[in-house]
Amino acid sequence: MDLQKRYEELKKQNFPDGERIKFIADLGSSDEIEYHYQLICKEQNEGINLNLSGSFYKHDKEGLEFLFKVLDKEDKESLKVFTTYLMAEILSKLRHRDFYTEFCNRLIPVMTSLIEINDASLRQKIIIALGWIGTLNEIDILTKQMLEDKDSFCRAWSASSLMQMSFHGVDKELLQEKTKSCFASGIAAETDLHACGIMIEAAQILFGKKWISSSAVEDVDAEKIEKARKSAVRFLNK
Repeated sequence: MDLQKRYEELKKQNFPDGERIKFIADLGSSDEIEYHYQLICKEQNEGINLNLSGSFYKHDKEGLEFLFKVLDKEDKESLKVFTTYLMAEILSKLRHRDFYTEFCNRLIPVMTSLIEINDASLRQKIIIALGWIGTLNEIDILTKQMLEDKDSFCRAWSASSLMQMSFHGVDKELLQEKTKSCFASGIAAETDLHACGIMIEAAQILFGKKWISSSAVEDVDAEKIEKARKSAVRFLNK
């Protein structure tokens, strides 16, 4: 049975887990790159989460080249951001491939051109994606967003993305050096307590400290966040 027929059958059965997982794996192993992308877009538009994008990386270089062509033709900002985010997610799984750096160098300028997009939820996606494949050159972009973005979640995810970079190939010591004073300023000035907690947590992972627990951040525990803020700012200003 071909993939389209299988998809329709699975839809009728409300996508039972075992069959859905096998279908996703077979989609990734197939040559049906365009159909796979169309299904991911359909999933996005309908607000369902089948994780169909989870196997797109298996299309390897050909899949990414297809997505670059989509980007070249696409004018709609939301689809451009969606595709860019998908590509960054794929590249983060293909770090070992010889084309990784070249493809990141092609994609990052597209991402940075979208960083000031008006829609905050779309901006958040670009910020998160920069944490996966960004380089030392993108640190200044993320620190600017952390300090100046009007949306509290964009500020928070900028801090998280700076921390993520240390897990994705950016030299940790250089990252610490370039961001220490920015984290101090951002944490000291942050007015949204939840965003402040996320920033503190990102900084403590990056700098190897323990100022706050994840549960205190999730619960937006004002007392614990304020106490951690003081400790973090004191250390970061040293």
